[in-house]
Amino acid sequence: MPTIEEAEEYKRQIEQMLKALAEWDTKKPVKDKLINEYIDKWKAAHEALLGLGIQLENED
Repeated sequence: MPTIEEAEEYKRQIEQMLKALAEWDTKKPVKDKLINEYIDKWKAAHEALLGLGIQLENED
């Protein structure tokens, strides 16, 4: 299980990559595949933070 800092940093890196991919001008199937892979990674980081008991933004 990652530390809180590790999970938060990983999540930030994934968010930055998703933003870069959204602006990337390439063939759509390649771009969509990469975006889906990074969304899965973001979800894993999100779940790790929840597992550590961290209240995430936009969650009540």
